[in-house]
Formats: sequence, C-alpha cells, structure tokens
Amino acid sequence: MSENFREEVCHLSAWTRARRSHVGIASVVALTLFTDMLVYGVVIPCLPKIVIERLKGNSTMVGFLFGCYAFGLLVATPVFAILSDRYQNRRYPMMGGMLGLGVSTLAFAVADTYPLLVLARVAQGVAGGASWTIGLGLLADIFPTNKLGTVMGTVLTAHTVGFALGPAIGGALYEYGGFSAPFYFCAAFAVINFIGIVWLAEPPTKQGEDNRNDSRSVPNDETTPLLSTKERSRPLTMLDLLMNWRILSCVLCTVVAASVFSGIEPSLPIYLQLKFQASTSTIGLIFVAMVVPAFLAPLIGHISDKIGRQVVSATGMIMMAVSAPFIALHYASMYWIIPSLMVFGLSSPVIMTPILPEMGETVNEMGGAAYAQVYALYNMAYSIGMFIGPVIAGYIMSAAGFETLMVVFSATLFICSPIMVNWTAVFRRIKTIF
Repeated sequence: MSENFREEVCHLSAWTRARRSHVGIASVVALTLFTDMLVYGVVIPCLPKIVIERLKGNSTMVGFLFGCYAFGLLVATPVFAILSDRYQNRRYPMMGGMLGLGVSTLAFAVADTYPLLVLARVAQGVAGGASWTIGLGLLADIFPTNKLGTVMGTVLTAHTVGFALGPAIGGALYEYGGFSAPFYFCAAFAVINFIGIVWLAEPPTKQGEDNRNDSRSVPNDETTPLLSTKERSRPLTMLDLLMNWRILSCVLCTVVAASVFSGIEPSLPIYLQLKFQASTSTIGLIFVAMVVPAFLAPLIGHISDKIGRQVVSATGMIMMAVSAPFIALHYASMYWIIPSLMVFGLSSPVIMTPILPEMGETVNEMGGAAYAQVYALYNMAYSIGMFIGPVIAGYIMSAAGFETLMVVFSATLFICSPIMVNWTAVFRRIKTIF
C-alpha cells in the first residue's frame, strides 16, 4: 500500500478506517468462510433423515445429494474468479454469494420434494464458490506476498471451526427444534454475514501492482530463478503443470483423499441411525470427533517442511486406509467408533496440508508464474473428489453396506499411496539420514 494512501487513511474517521483496515477485511473473510462451512456441516446429520424418513428415499439418493454441493462449487469457482477479476470488484460477488447462501438454505426448510433439495444443494455449492474464490482473492489483494501464507492459515482456521461446530449444532437443532430449525438458524447467520460484507469498504488493489514493481527492481543473484516468466518462450498452461509428476501426484492424491473423506459424510449418519438408532444430535457430536484433529494442521505443515511433503501425504493416506475398516467394526456401543474416527479425521490434514506448498514449490522450480492455475487445479481436484465420493458411497451402501464401503475405501487408499510419491527420492533421503 502506498504512502499516499496511508496518509489519506489517517485523515479518515475511525469507522471508515475500520472498514478499510486489513484486520477488518480479514475478519469479514474469516466470518464468510466460517458461515459457509457452518452451513455445510449443519446439514450432515439432517439430510439423511430428511431423505430416508421424510421422502422415503435411499442411501444412493443421500450420496447424490451430498455430491451436488461439490458440483455447484466446481461450476461456480471459475465463473466468480473471472467476473471478479474483470470488473475489479470483490464485495459485490461476495454479497451475491452470501445472499445466495441464505436463500438456498431457506429453500431446504420449505423443500418437500427431492428435486428441490438437489437444486438447493447445488445452489449452496455455487454460493460456496463465491466465498472461497472471492474471499481468498480479497486477502491476496491487500496483504503482501511474504505475509499471505500466515494470514490465510489464520483465516482458514475459521473454516475448521465452522465445520467442527456445524454437525453438532445441526443435529441438536433438528432434534429439539424441528425440521426447519437448522436451516432458519443458518439463514439468520448468513444475513449477519451479509451485513458484514456490506459494511466492508472495497479495498484498493494497488498492492499487487506495487509488488510487481518491486519485483522488477530486484537484481539477479543466487536466489533469483534462472528462468523467469519473461524469459519463457510461452507461459505455463494447466496441461504443462499436469505433465509434471509432482503436480499430477498431488492432484490425484487430492481427488482420492477428498473422495474418501467426503464419502463418509453421508454414509456414517445412515450407518449410525440403522445400527445404533442414533439421534441427529448424537451423530453431530460424533462428527466433531472427526474434525477436531484438523486443528493440528499448522503443526503438520511444519513437520512436512522438515521431513518432506510427499512422504507425509503418503503416510496420511496409509493412516486413513488403516483406520477406515475399524470404523465399521461391530462395536457394542457406537462411542467405541470415536478413537478410530479421530485417527481417520487426523489423516485428512496429514494428507492435504503438505499438498498446496508442494504444488507451489514445484511451479516455482518450473520457472513460471502459474500459481493461480496450479491452485485452480487443486480446487478442481477437491471439488471432483467431493462430488464422486458421496455418489460412490451411496451406491456401495445401497448394494453392500457400510462395512464393504470402508473396505473399498481402505483398499483404494492403499493402492494409490505408492503412486503419489517418488519413492526413489524417499529412499535416497533415508540413506542420507543413516
């Protein structure tokens, strides 16, 4: 941010300075991500009951309904990004996305047919595309590059908190407040978030230009990439990125892990209802046990930087593969599921946390400024996993049951874990240690 702008801000009122402050912007983005994942989590214990008990559907229909969110997210993400960049405005798309989230959540409260539920779920995914794409883009607009990782890591904690609280709140409201209570609650929260976005002032986007000007003045030395973007004969494309094995392995790892983790969201509530007659509030609390280990993500990221990101992700896949069958064992009490479910939940950040820095580092070594494209590949891969996981889980649940589903997930993870790592490099690293 330029000195002239700083001097201009100093002469503004405290209210206006708060609307334009970095802390205010980051807080609103954090609230937006929290609301998005709160709404996503609230429906986890509710949708199976709605589809199976109210609409007399089956687990296949439940799985497809969960996957519709990812479909909306996948379709909307590039659209919101293009519109926001073209018109140089972040607030209006965020306002539209939050308004859409509130309306789609209210649609759940009045939906009395399965097609209406599908439309509402897709609309939630579209609104989520605005939250993620525009919100993180807003942070990139105002924060310098050397602080962006820390800022995003802090803001993304709100995402974890929202997903941790969502199932518990949704289950309790559904059980004690009735069918519509969870959706009215989320819609009210979306209105509060909408007011926060309206309060926010559109920030200046000069930071990116300042960074580019600064980068032109940096002299070439040992830390400067040998092949700069200007010196490349052509810019990197997504196809170029996918032809790099490290990036392709990260993309495949993301699809597989997201499929398995998302696949358990519709299947576990059905299993707990059928086997243990669990209430929606109990199911919500059990899901919290799976999400709590995600708070260890910063520590996992630090460890992966020290010992190698690929080997940490592969270890996470093996952890998830080992823990999955234990979730489906025939316990005397459903609470015995919690330890294996926590290991399953811990394996998700072990897999996913190292992937984004690994992809960014690989692009840097390729000498091309294609960070937006490589992170778009990550988002697309995760959306694909979120779509196919619940759909496949629904079919397997209907055909063979929850136990078979967990075995299939486990086998898939075991088979894919060696593919995700350059094991020659791992063995070479181990030899240097000993």
